[in-house]
Amino acid sequence: MPPSQFPARVVAKLELTGGYVVLELLGEDRGAPLGDCVPGQFVMLRGDWGRDLLNPRAFSVLWAEPDGRFAVMLKGYGRGTSLMCAMEPGARMTVTGPLGRGFRPPTDATQILVAGGVGLPPLYLQARHAHVLGRAARLELLYGGRDRDDLVLLDDFAAWDIPMTLATEDGSVGTKGFVTVPLAERLARANRDREPVEVLACGPTPMLAAVRKVGLAANVTTWLCLEEEMACGFGVCLGCAVPVYGDKPYRYCCSDGPVFDARQVRWP
Repeated sequence: MPPSQFPARVVAKLELTGGYVVLELLGEDRGAPLGDCVPGQFVMLRGDWGRDLLNPRAFSVLWAEPDGRFAVMLKGYGRGTSLMCAMEPGARMTVTGPLGRGFRPPTDATQILVAGGVGLPPLYLQARHAHVLGRAARLELLYGGRDRDDLVLLDDFAAWDIPMTLATEDGSVGTKGFVTVPLAERLARANRDREPVEVLACGPTPMLAAVRKVGLAANVTTWLCLEEEMACGFGVCLGCAVPVYGDKPYRYCCSDGPVFDARQVRWP
């Protein structure tokens, strides 16, 4: 589906633990809904800020409906995201999307979803789609954060009957340490039992680099939804270069990704 630009307004706001916020928006151009977007695709959002903060911000789609409603999850890391977290119902934004290449649909292999921080949305949407298709039994969630407040929307995964393994750095819930520890154990068990599995991951770059190493070491197909700063979202500014193997030394997170095969990404 080609990207469109359309106006939208905030219709609901949900404040979660850990400073996370879910904004539900309604596209005012009903001819450009995001209901068919693929998990991992994203939108560029820009508030009505005049010349201040000229560039939009990129957000993965958390969920979307054919009637023009969709949601994003964010946290106030910088000035732009802080302004968006402060928005209330009625606030207006300009939306460009859907953009990028997302994850493939659920397969016969067990899909292990590995999430960290604001990397949850594309995996949430993957799980939501699997639930609608009656394939949630083929998914598992491994979710890591600094503490229990970093782990959000767990009730939805529980309602979809998706098994969850949680990890926190302070040990306040689940395994103490990084989420890559239970991931390595899970992949070792899959290899021992000859179980077909694949990994879908999204989160901070250090986490994704660690997931990549674990996935490659286990010889398991691993897909990484990368987080890069983007100014345009569709390959014009060339500011989101990703080092890769192949005929070109770099590809672009916005237009060639954000989902990449871990074997393609040229990281140490």
